[in-house]
Amino acid sequence: MAEQPLETDDIVDALPKDMEEIFKPADVPAENTPTPRGDGNGPVVLRDRFVLDTAIPLPHLDSPSARAYQAEDRRDLGRKLFVLICSPEIPTRIDSIRKQKTLDPSGRLDIIDWDVVFWPPLGQSTMAIIFTQPLGGRVIHRLTRKEAKITEYDVPQKLATPLTTILQKLADQDAPHRAIRPENIFFNDEEMTEIVIGENLTSPPGYDQPCIFEPIERAMSHPAGRGVGTSRDDIYALGVTIGILVLGQNPVAKLKDDDLIRARLEQSSYTVIFGNSPIPLPLLKPIQGMLNDDPAARWDFNEITNWLDGQRTSSSKKRPYAFEKAENPYLFQGKEYISPRSLAYHFAQKIPDSVAAGREEAFDTWLLRSLGNKAMSEAVKGVYQNAKFHSQGYRGSESYISFILCMILDPLGPIRYKNIAFMPDGYGPLLATEVLHNNNKPFASEILSYDIGQTWLANHHPPFPGTSDLQKNLSALKGFLAIKDLGYGLERVLYEINTSLPCHSPLVLYDYVLLIDHLLPAMERSASTADTSQRPVDRHIAAFIAARFKEDIHPHLKSLGSKTQNTSIIGLLSLLAFLQWKLREQPLLGLSSWIGGLLGPAINSYHNRITRGDLEKEIPRLVRKGSLPELFDLVDNAKRRNEDISGYEEAKNEWLAAEEEIQDIEGAGDARITKAERAGQQTAAVFSIIITLSVVIGLMIVQPW
Repeated sequence: MAEQPLETDDIVDALPKDMEEIFKPADVPAENTPTPRGDGNGPVVLRDRFVLDTAIPLPHLDSPSARAYQAEDRRDLGRKLFVLICSPEIPTRIDSIRKQKTLDPSGRLDIIDWDVVFWPPLGQSTMAIIFTQPLGGRVIHRLTRKEAKITEYDVPQKLATPLTTILQKLADQDAPHRAIRPENIFFNDEEMTEIVIGENLTSPPGYDQPCIFEPIERAMSHPAGRGVGTSRDDIYALGVTIGILVLGQNPVAKLKDDDLIRARLEQSSYTVIFGNSPIPLPLLKPIQGMLNDDPAARWDFNEITNWLDGQRTSSSKKRPYAFEKAENPYLFQGKEYISPRSLAYHFAQKIPDSVAAGREEAFDTWLLRSLGNKAMSEAVKGVYQNAKFHSQGYRGSESYISFILCMILDPLGPIRYKNIAFMPDGYGPLLATEVLHNNNKPFASEILSYDIGQTWLANHHPPFPGTSDLQKNLSALKGFLAIKDLGYGLERVLYEINTSLPCHSPLVLYDYVLLIDHLLPAMERSASTADTSQRPVDRHIAAFIAARFKEDIHPHLKSLGSKTQNTSIIGLLSLLAFLQWKLREQPLLGLSSWIGGLLGPAINSYHNRITRGDLEKEIPRLVRKGSLPELFDLVDNAKRRNEDISGYEEAKNEWLAAEEEIQDIEGAGDARITKAERAGQQTAAVFSIIITLSVVIGLMIVQPW
C-alpha cells in the first residue's frame, strides 16, 4: 500500500500492502505503556498494581529535584514503598534507571518500578519512580541528632565497604552515580546497621550536588553541564562524604561557592575543606587520596580495596596535585590572583574586561616574570594575533577570545563560553536548560557551529575520557544542526543528545512524551483541544520522531518539508501512518479526523473531478475507523494516482488532437477565402481590360483617323 507522494520517489514501500496486519494487539514492553490520565487529586495507580497517594507526601524522603509520596503495592500491602515524582522541567536519567533495574540492589535504594503517570497536583504527566523505603532515615540527620554515631573504626566496614561496592558495580555498567553526598546516604533498617546510597535518577548527573562534592573542574561548571563523569568523580564525592560524616558537620558550610572554588584552585580541595579539621589519623591518607585534584592521581577502586583490606597503598604517584602559582599576584577588578586557574575562573565571568586585560602589557609581564611561563605568554599573544586575522568572523569575537584565553590559563578547566561553563559530556542537559528554559538558542547553536567542544577536546591534555566518542557525537550533531528542514536543526540535536528528554511540542507537552510509543496517544488526546486548522506535526514532534523512531523516515521528512502544499500534507500523513503501523497503535479517531480536515490540497491534486468527489465521500468513513495507513492508501493510492495521471495525459492528448483538427479546419477555410478573393480579383481585372479595350475600339471606329 506504500504510495508515492508527489515529487517524492523514496516513499515507495514505506508503508505495508498487507492492511490486515495493521491492528494486531500491540506487543510492547510493559515500561512503554503510559499510565492513563486520572481526574481530581485522588490516588494514582501505576501499572494496575502500585497506588501512589497524592495526599500523603513524605518530605523526609524528598530529593532536591523530586518530591516523595507514599506508595503501596496491592500485591504486598506490608511492603514499605515510596515514590519520587520528578520535576517535568528537568531531564531524568532513564538509561541509568534501566541499568539499575537489572542490578543487585545491595548498597542502594532498590528501584521497584517506574513509569510516566498523570500527576494531579501538577496538572500534567511526569516521571514516577518507586523505591523501597529506607526505614532508618538519613544518616546525617541521625548523626546530627546524636541518635547514631560513626567513628573512624566504623568507616571501613560500615560505610566505605557497602558504598564502594555499589559504586564499583555502577562503574562496571558505565553509569557512575554522581549524586553522592551525606544527605543522600540512608540507614536501610530501623536498627541502623545497614547503610545504603540514595537515588541518582531524578536529575542530570551532578545537577543536585553542592559544589563541595564535585571535583574542581565540574564544580566550576553549570549544574546542568557537569557531565556524566567517571568513577573517579564518585570517589572524590565519597571522600568528602566520609570526612563530613565522621566530623558530623561540613567544615566549610559558611563559605560561599565562589570563594570555595577560588580557594580550592589556589590551594587544593583537601587543604581547603579538611585542612583545619581534626580528621582521624586512620582516615587521613584515604581522604587525601580520594580528594586529590589530579584525576589521574586520585585513588581508584583498587587502592580503596587495598585500604579496606588493610594492605599498604602505593603513594609514589599520589602526591598532592601541584598547582602553578605566581610569585606575585595579578590584580583583576580589585582582587589579587596567584593562580592562572583561579584567574581563568573569574576571567570567564567578566568577558569584555578580561579580553581587554589580556591585551595589556602588565598581564604579559605577570605571565613571564611572576608566573615564569613563557609558553603561556606566547599562547596568549597568539590568541590576539589570530583574532586580528579573523576580525570579521566569530574567531575575532570577545566570546571566542575569552574561551581560548581561559583554556590557555586553565587547560584542565571546563569549557567556558559566553559566561557559561560546562564539561563536554554535560552538553546535553545544558542544551536542554538553555534552549527550553532560558531560550538561549544562539549559545547552544554556536557551541556546535563554532566547534567549541571540538577545540577544547583537541587541546585537553591528558586526553579527556571518551574523547573519540565525544568528537564523533559532536560532529554528527553539527550535521543535524546544519539542516534546517523539519526533523533536523536544533530540535533534532536536542533529542539526539538527551535520551531522557520528553517531547516539548506545545501539542503534547503536558503528556510528558518520553518514549516514541507515547507520542501518538498523546497527539490523539490533543486533537480534542488543539487548533485543528494547524498541522499536528511541528518542529519538535518531527525531530522527536526522527531521534526516537528507529526506522528510516527520511523519505517522509523529505515530503513533509516540501514547499508544495499537497506534497507536504501527504508527507505528514505518510509519516504518521507509518508510525501507527509500525507501533501497532490502536485506532486514532481524533487524529484521523484532524488530518482528514487538512487533506484538501492532496485531494485537489487529482485532475479527475469524479475521483476527487469519490475521495471526499470516502474520507469520512476511514476517519471513523481511525486508521491513518488506510487513509494514506486512499489519498495517495499508487494505482489511483497512476490512473489519474494516465487519464489526464490521455485527456490532454485528445484535447491537443482536437485543437489541431480545429486549427486545420480553420486554416483550410482561410486558404479558400484567400483563393476566391484572388480569383475574383483576377476576373475583375480581365473584365476591366476587356471593357477598356472595347471602349477604345469603339472610339476608334466612330472617329477614324
